[in-house]
Amino acid sequence: MPTRRAHRKSRHGCKACKQRRVKCDEARPVCTHCQQREEQCEYSAEASYIWAVDEPPRGRARRRKQSGSERKHADEDAPFELLDTFGRQTDPASSSTLDMVQLRLLVNWQHETCQFFSRDTETRIIWQIHLVDEALKTPPLMHGILAVSALHLALSEPPSEQAFWLGIATAHKSEALQFLRNGLGNVNAENATSLVRISGLVVAYAFGSALTETDADKPSLDALNKVFVLCRGIQQINNAASSFLRQSNLAPLYRPGDTSLAVPDLVKASLDRLDKLNTKCLHLGGHDAATYTRVIAAMRALSGHCFVQPNSMTFVVGWAIRASPEYLEYLQAKEPFALVIHAHYCAFLHLARGNSFLQYWGRAVLEDIIPLLDDSWRPHIEWPVAEVFGVDWPL
Repeated sequence: MPTRRAHRKSRHGCKACKQRRVKCDEARPVCTHCQQREEQCEYSAEASYIWAVDEPPRGRARRRKQSGSERKHADEDAPFELLDTFGRQTDPASSSTLDMVQLRLLVNWQHETCQFFSRDTETRIIWQIHLVDEALKTPPLMHGILAVSALHLALSEPPSEQAFWLGIATAHKSEALQFLRNGLGNVNAENATSLVRISGLVVAYAFGSALTETDADKPSLDALNKVFVLCRGIQQINNAASSFLRQSNLAPLYRPGDTSLAVPDLVKASLDRLDKLNTKCLHLGGHDAATYTRVIAAMRALSGHCFVQPNSMTFVVGWAIRASPEYLEYLQAKEPFALVIHAHYCAFLHLARGNSFLQYWGRAVLEDIIPLLDDSWRPHIEWPVAEVFGVDWPL
């Protein structure tokens, strides 16, 4: 009587093979039968991948006795042999190569860069987690994150690496900017959140790029004016999207809270003097007291963030967005009172110098402002000068 040939049982075959009553080789993710028939291959949820390994035959064939050394290596390799069964039938054209540069940029964003945009734990979650979640569905936003993260590395890594990171930052910035330009005239519920977030990233990029060796617009009063013009564009997006955003996960960004208790008395006194000077200047022809009242009030309302979280962009960008077109016109015309207010802004910029994207911006702009003010106006910038250059700096 012939001996029955030993065979391997299929205990966890795919559903298609079970229905056809054929033995499944249990290859994952697609068994050989389903691959040949070009059918969908589906395994039961309870069938573990561990059962996809080949079982030894149960015949009586004699095997060569293994030495102790061979048995030791076989035992060590056994767990790794299981890995060969995963994806055995995958498309050879598919690539498992990781883009380590982009991974580094994303990790850098979540661990370091996002801190410069956050003012507290609640807003950090927005920039660190919600932003990335949305960027995974919105490629232009991801380009914006990677651009700012790369610029951050260009500003913080050794000078020998700056050109490399700047090249990457520039490439990603271009992709993000195109999305921003296309959406400016068509803000809606679908793109509002991404547009506002990219806008914030672009402002940080504008500040940071001026600090690099390759940018012609070094920190100066004129360069800062250009950033403020950019912020005006962001205000337009905010105005168009506010109804959508206040119902989104960005809502905490629109609730800055009261941080007035954090403002030192010396700073409060200097802002009070600005209000008094504004009233005093009413006798001057063409003095727009209403516009100046609004910008001083916005500065007072946001100033506490510079002391609660000094390295945050909250005050720097928030006040720039609130600056009206009229104020920007007075500033570009180098009106003395506008320059005095801007000197105070420089002091707050200087307080945030630990922010990689700001660094010496406050000092550089204030150096440009001082020569533009005559002896009658310089006493009104006493606190900004003392904050940036020290109390012994001669006015």
